[in-house]
Amino acid sequence: MSARVSIAVLAFGLTLANPGFASDVGYIYGRVETVDGGAYEGQLRWGTEESFWDDIFNATKFENENLDYVDRKDLEPMRSRHWSGWDFLGIHDEDLTHLFAIRFGDLKRIEVRRGEDLVAEFRNGEELRLRGGSNDVGARITVVDPKLGKRELNWNRIRTIEFKDTPAKLHEKLGEPIYGTVKSGRYAFTGRIQWDHDETLTSDKLDGKTRDGKVSVEFGDIAAIRKHRQGALVTLRSGSELYLTGTNDVNRENRGVVVVVPRVGTVKIGWNDFDEAVFVRTPNSGRSYSEYARAHDLSGEVVTRDGRYDGRIVFDLDESWDFELLHGTNGDTEYLIPFRDIARIKPQGRRRSDVELRMGLTIELEKSQDVTRKNDGLLVFTGDRKPKYVAWQDVTDIQFDQSPR
Repeated sequence: MSARVSIAVLAFGLTLANPGFASDVGYIYGRVETVDGGAYEGQLRWGTEESFWDDIFNATKFENENLDYVDRKDLEPMRSRHWSGWDFLGIHDEDLTHLFAIRFGDLKRIEVRRGEDLVAEFRNGEELRLRGGSNDVGARITVVDPKLGKRELNWNRIRTIEFKDTPAKLHEKLGEPIYGTVKSGRYAFTGRIQWDHDETLTSDKLDGKTRDGKVSVEFGDIAAIRKHRQGALVTLRSGSELYLTGTNDVNRENRGVVVVVPRVGTVKIGWNDFDEAVFVRTPNSGRSYSEYARAHDLSGEVVTRDGRYDGRIVFDLDESWDFELLHGTNGDTEYLIPFRDIARIKPQGRRRSDVELRMGLTIELEKSQDVTRKNDGLLVFTGDRKPKYVAWQDVTDIQFDQSPR
């Protein structure tokens, strides 16, 4: 990793190896109603990927109402930074809408509208209109209904998805969580794992090629994977070892090894930073739906070169709730961190920021819009009719209030 991460990551990751008590409460669960009035209820899976409450749902915000609070003299330079240039279709980005990411545990309901339009309702009762932007919108949804069996529903057949508490013991499951420790240089991250930004269950398969031909191995049969030459050495629980190449599961085309680390967030380790993953079986599926806190407004103190402003905060003219996620990179590793777990952000020049978490870890993040000069700035509602707009280059420190839990 090219940028600094507190060494506490190493120790912290290893302390999470205790899997806890056996429970199925971490799987996504809900009721899906179709356009014809049919209904299915049970464990849910998004496409071939997301299966747990701490997995992330991605879409694009339909509009950005916060722009109404920004003066034209500040808005025009902002638009010029987002200008993507004319492409073949003559399309450029000037509406300043942002990608939206949220953990499934913070969702209450999804209403599917025409095409890729939808309305998401959150645990605090607030609603937000969203559209496309990822394969999560338009995905085929698998429902494991104890009475009706496993059903795969096309997105255009779905009217609503209502999320519910998962039973402590599911009658039937699609697979167990992939869990273990991912090593990256001096650091180690322990938690639930999503391989190649895709495989998340022990029933999912790792694909590759040996000298003798194609191989597909269930993750439940794998003890470890280590990067080696142009591929990976795969150690099976039986003790056998395979050298696999030729697919994005085991080479530099891998989209990232994701580890969900409690109190840190979602860490996606790129292949350049990845060294080895050691898998262990765990009876614990993760946090339950009921453990997710209700959303609260972001609030705190914004310190600038000219003064201090205390109140409700809209970060990057976009994120206004504590369940929304801060994005940044450290070397070839990406972080998605819930704002409710962030205590402080200190910009360090134009290209990076120090992000201090409530659990004591400080991570230096760079490259993304959230933590660099590309940030669109902050709104601080100090009690006046119109909020104070603060350009990112003027920010020296942001200290967030502790959200009620």
